[in-house]
Amino acid sequence: MRSPVALFLLLLLVASGTEAFRICAFNTQRLTLTKVAKVLDTLVPIVARCDIMVLQEVVDSSGSAISLLLRELNRYGDSGPYEAVSSPLLGRSSYMEKYVYIYRKLKTKILNHYVYNDKDDLFAREPFVAQFTLPSKVLPSLVLVPLHTTPKAVEKELNALYDVFLDVTQHWQTEEVILLGDFNADCASLSRKRLNELVLRTEAGFQWAIGDDEDTTVRASTHCAYDRIVVHGQHCQSLLRAAKAFSFPSSFGLTEAEALNISDHYPVEVELSGTATKPQSLGLAMLLLPLVSLRLNPVA
Repeated sequence: MRSPVALFLLLLLVASGTEAFRICAFNTQRLTLTKVAKVLDTLVPIVARCDIMVLQEVVDSSGSAISLLLRELNRYGDSGPYEAVSSPLLGRSSYMEKYVYIYRKLKTKILNHYVYNDKDDLFAREPFVAQFTLPSKVLPSLVLVPLHTTPKAVEKELNALYDVFLDVTQHWQTEEVILLGDFNADCASLSRKRLNELVLRTEAGFQWAIGDDEDTTVRASTHCAYDRIVVHGQHCQSLLRAAKAFSFPSSFGLTEAEALNISDHYPVEVELSGTATKPQSLGLAMLLLPLVSLRLNPVA
């Protein structure tokens, strides 16, 4: 039985429309059908935490790995149903990867998507850009731009990501954009000095939600903020509630060795307010406040 205070806080939460919308990015470290089959018990709940999950390093050419993952996600509790949209295999050599969006159909849908036209071949794996709906009157849609950089050209690729942002603003006439993925933006791949000289750091309007001191790596021997989420747009930034790396080993009680069977990266995530809060939305809670007060301070 909830106390009157707890009941009031619950009503206030519901009336305020504060349910979060979670967007995640996860480098799954060479995800194949065989790997998915082995780690389903942990991979499914990791993905199910998110309303939109962007998977990187999906190397299964057949599509069977994502089909299996979707099947099990749709059997997992009542959080689904889920759908997926995949890029083609991307890369310059025999080693190719896909970006895959997995999203919760009851909370969002995909409006448009395209692979960035990398005319100058600046990216090893050009971004697979997608536009999604959001359950928000303040921000009804949002563009996601994932990137998995190659460690040999981190600075060049991250600077080129600004050009992708400009392409998106022209393509869909919006500046409400989230850039996310394994940027390799730390440690040996990118010094702090070079990081701070990036266009995405010097141009106004870009909020690096995953900070420079965050650890997005599984190994205890490393502490690097490789995986990042960068938020642009007044409305998107106003709805930003939280951002972090999700330590799935500690959450699921895994040893480091067990966790490394899944990935050597943590997923990174941001939470956006799911619904725009309106002044009149507190009406129900305010009407019930006198009743709660009576319960707390009964008349003698």
